[in-house]
Amino acid sequence: MRKNPANSDEHARTSRKWFSNLLRRAFPANSEAELAERAAPVLGVSTRQVRNWLREDHDASLRYVTAVMMIAGAEVVFSRMESRQP
Repeated sequence: MRKNPANSDEHARTSRKWFSNLLRRAFPANSEAELAERAAPVLGVSTRQVRNWLREDHDASLRYVTAVMMIAGAEVVFSRMESRQP
């Protein structure tokens, strides 16, 4: 029987950490609670769900991963534009 690397604990930890960092980039905040309050209504989930993702307790579905990727990407573009303004 072959081992599936996609089902490994290491893969789960790495992907959860990556998504947690992506959330922090998409929704800059001073605290976990503030981030959860900002992100939850945008993503249509509870603040508790956002905290679970931030703490790397749960996997996010592709629906939320792609939404946060789009938000983070826009945030990066706008922050670069703002930093170039005189």
